[in-house]
Amino acid sequence: MVTENKTILSAPFLPYGFFTLHDYATGMAVYHAAHKAGVLKPDAGMAPFGFVSAPGAAGFMGMGWWRALLGRMEEATDCRWFDALDCGSSVGHAMMALTQGQKNVILQTDSRRMDAVRSVCEIAGGLLFFARPPSFDLTAPLSSQTHLAAYFARSYCEKMVPGNRGPAIKPRGRISQ
Repeated sequence: MVTENKTILSAPFLPYGFFTLHDYATGMAVYHAAHKAGVLKPDAGMAPFGFVSAPGAAGFMGMGWWRALLGRMEEATDCRWFDALDCGSSVGHAMMALTQGQKNVILQTDSRRMDAVRSVCEIAGGLLFFARPPSFDLTAPLSSQTHLAAYFARSYCEKMVPGNRGPAIKPRGRISQ
C-alpha cells in the first residue's frame, strides 16, 4: 500500500503577518505603505502579508461582501493576498463561506462541530483557523500612514527592552497581595 505524505495544517503560503481589513480604504492604505516601504514589489503577484476580516464579519457583513472587497482591491492593484474570513463561532457561516468559494476561514467552536467544517475546508483546499491569528488593526484613522510606515520598517515596537518582550516602562508603586 502506497501512502501519500501530506501536511494537513500548513499552507503552501502563509504570510509573515496579517492586517485586519475593514474596508477598501484600509486595504489600499496597507497596499500603498507596503509598496512605499519596498516590501511589495511591482510584479510580486502575491503579497508577503495577508488580510483577515473583522472578528465575526461573516455574520454581519457576509461572504459576498468579503469576496467583493478583495476582488476590487486585486483589480485595482494587480496583487493577490492570502485572506481569511472570520466566522466567529458560527458553523453555518463557515460552511456557507466554504461552499461559496472562500478558502480560509476562522472558526472558534467546539471540536465536534469543528471536525465537520475541517473536512469541507480540506476539500476546498483551504485552511481552518481555530483561533484568530494576530493582526495589525488600523481602526483609528489618526495617523495610519505613520503606523503603517513604522510597521513595514519593523520599528513599530522599538521601545521594547531587549530580551524582554514587555514595555520599557516599569510600573510604579507597590502591588498588594
